[in-house]
Amino acid sequence: HEHIMKAQSFERVLNIFDDRNPDHWDWIVIVAFYAALHWLDAFLATQNLHPQTHRERNRVATFLPIAYEYSLLYSASRRARYEAGHVSRQRSLQVRDQLLPAIRQWVQSQIGWTT
Repeated sequence: HEHIMKAQSFERVLNIFDDRNPDHWDWIVIVAFYAALHWLDAFLATQNLHPQTHRERNRVATFLPIAYEYSLLYSASRRARYEAGHVSRQRSLQVRDQLLPAIRQWVQSQIGWTT
């Protein structure tokens, strides 16, 4: 359950950010990505899979119904972490309000976890 607890912790941190503040848009995406990563790892652990790198995790994720959402979130987080400039407000809201919840809900449905 450590991945679930970490995912929930990251999601609580998301509430700190002001989505009207452009300085926060990158951080919304980054924190949402790490929440999604831990939700995904919680599912993978039930399959006795424990990826050690993004590459390993991404490879496994391509076979899951949430592959599209996870891929978009991963790409947005890479832009936020490594490329100059800000992620748009629209993208940060999409990540927080659509992609992350889709991943969380799918994982919860698979592992029988309710919050």
